[in-house]
Amino acid sequence: MLSSPAIPFRHAEPVLVDAAAGAPAAAGPATSPASLTSSDTANDPPFSAISFPTLRAVTGDDSVEAARVQGHAAGYAAGIRAAASDIAAQVARLEADHAARVWQVQAQLDRTVRLLTAASTALDARTLPVLHDAEDTLIATALDLAEAVIGYELSDGPAAARLALRRALDPASATRPNAVRMHPADLAVIDPAVIAATGVQFQADPSLARGDAVSEFADGFLDARIGTAFERARAALLGGTR
Repeated sequence: MLSSPAIPFRHAEPVLVDAAAGAPAAAGPATSPASLTSSDTANDPPFSAISFPTLRAVTGDDSVEAARVQGHAAGYAAGIRAAASDIAAQVARLEADHAARVWQVQAQLDRTVRLLTAASTALDARTLPVLHDAEDTLIATALDLAEAVIGYELSDGPAAARLALRRALDPASATRPNAVRMHPADLAVIDPAVIAATGVQFQADPSLARGDAVSEFADGFLDARIGTAFERARAALLGGTR
């Protein structure tokens, strides 16, 4: 242990200042230290001691403990930094692996979509012509069937003549034809009173088939023949092929 001795000190004598003269007032006759007597020192204020704190000496054990604490702190900080670096590296590896995996999945998905698109295109190339052919065949068959049914209906002379007359004199048209040409057999079965009531001139035309009619106007004609109607329907549905 280190200790320091108490150092005595003496309180200073108060100094009186003459305010008028601006100089310290005389406290009495000057005396020298040698002339001081015991009675003089007895009147002096007493001395007091100042104590300083005692400092404990640093031993070898304290140095070892301080070095141990400092080393522990330095090692802990280094470990924290190393752990943070390892975590950052691991996160970077995981992110890189995730990005690579996402890229692989996306590439596989794109490849699958391309394969499906190619397969769909190839299937369309093989099946669409077949479907078109089947559709054309179905339409042609339906037209042939309708033509056969109408042909059967036209075998009834009076009914065929009335149908031809109705087509030639379209009630939806505001313009009346100047003349109507029909097959002679159809004109023969139509009531003359009906023909007269139309106010239209009818002409027998042997070149027309039973159930056909052609209406003539000042600026053209209306082809009301059954065969022509079927050809128009066939051309619209099949592109003019049969």
